[in-house]
Amino acid sequence: MTRARTPSRALMRMAITGIYLVRGIPLDIQRAARARAVADGTTLRRVLGHAMREYARRTWTPKSDEVHG
Repeated sequence: MTRARTPSRALMRMAITGIYLVRGIPLDIQRAARARAVADGTTLRRVLGHAMREYARRTWTPKSDEVHG
């Protein structure tokens, strides 16, 4: 972040290309999820969006053992 809470140019370039990290999620899990998304012909953004929609609609609720592992 630069002054006035604007993202740095490098971070903005990375976000435009779709290469971003999700804070608190181990990097190996993010890489594996991204690789599977590519293999399935989709994007990690679409996968995350779908999961968030299901969660918001209450059609999926994580169990305590799913959250960490």
